[in-house]
Amino acid sequence: QLAGALCLLGSATPSLETLCNCQGKGHFSRTCLPRRVHDLPLPAMSCVDLRQDPGVRSGRHLISRALAEALQAALDRREQAILLLNRRGYSHFVFCPSCKHTLRCRNCDVTLTFHRSRTLRADRLPTVAGRHIEGGWAVCHYCLAQTLVPRDCPLCGTHMALIGLGSQRLEEEITSRFPAARVARVDSDSMAAEDYHTVLGDFAQGRIDVLAGTQMLAKGLHFPNVTVVGIVAADTSLYVPDFRANERTFQLICQVAGRAGRSMKPGRVFVQTFLPDQPAIRFALANDYEGFVQEETRHRQACNLPPFWRLTLMTLRGPSHERLQTAAQRWRERIDLTAAAHALTVKVRGPMPAAISRIQRDHRVQIVVQTPDSKTMQRLLAAMRAQVPIRPAVQVALDVDPVDLL
Repeated sequence: QLAGALCLLGSATPSLETLCNCQGKGHFSRTCLPRRVHDLPLPAMSCVDLRQDPGVRSGRHLISRALAEALQAALDRREQAILLLNRRGYSHFVFCPSCKHTLRCRNCDVTLTFHRSRTLRADRLPTVAGRHIEGGWAVCHYCLAQTLVPRDCPLCGTHMALIGLGSQRLEEEITSRFPAARVARVDSDSMAAEDYHTVLGDFAQGRIDVLAGTQMLAKGLHFPNVTVVGIVAADTSLYVPDFRANERTFQLICQVAGRAGRSMKPGRVFVQTFLPDQPAIRFALANDYEGFVQEETRHRQACNLPPFWRLTLMTLRGPSHERLQTAAQRWRERIDLTAAAHALTVKVRGPMPAAISRIQRDHRVQIVVQTPDSKTMQRLLAAMRAQVPIRPAVQVALDVDPVDLL
């Protein structure tokens, strides 16, 4: 804006906010490219209903029979594949099947994720809780605390189970089921900046057959020899308590699907899901962006959510739960009084516990403020900023137009 420059945004799946800007603001315009480069066809999309796959349903495998057969055929043709599992670690749930005890972080209100180590120990070290599971540790992805995982439940003595899926487990399964394949894992745990470019260079030169990893693989990669793309668990991002969960799921499926069939060799995409009738997955399988936009727009308008209304997320955090609750209630009262004094149209939700109610030993409470336009939001926040700070003192973060609600 300061330089008078032109900003060009490119995406196969623009956000609803961007589409709304193109429709309602004169300095935005939209240009569509209806075909791929060189008129290449889109890859064939296949939905794999995991409810019908006994290997995946029982928890023995992550890769379905259909995807495994396509992957083996591609390897036989000396073609390459990309498998996406948007979850780090080996298992995100350490669980006692007898008494239901789970391994949780002491600092945060989350379960710990088990990570395999590169080197395995032959012996299991004794700890306060007894011997621990060899070859790894449990990590909190929020405060980065690490701990050994007891082999036996500290409450009832039953063997602890590793539940759930992660990119490490996916790499392990590919290696065991396809021993001749050269496999590399790409996620934030395994990749430094130089490692990432080295791995992509080896993949481009054909020294790697299968890339497995998280959403780092979804965007911007062009490898003509990739003919098979597998989305191992398309449902994971649907479980996030955020109104953009559908949109992010649709975008992720479409973006990673675009890595296949980028040459004269036809591409195939396998979307594994337990929810084949879920709208975001259904529209992504049909490559129906306009249909998804219409469906999602209807829900957003009905709930007064962006891009139709503006939203501010107020997050209060502090070590004392009682003081935090008192401060949050006073914040809510001040918002209501300020909106009434200035005759502002405001909808307020909360105070309510955040989706992750404690991080780094601080309790977290959220207040969501919705207004029909940006001018109303600016007037409300400016009037509140001019008032005396609320006591007791807690940390307050205001996120206008938040990217997520976590």
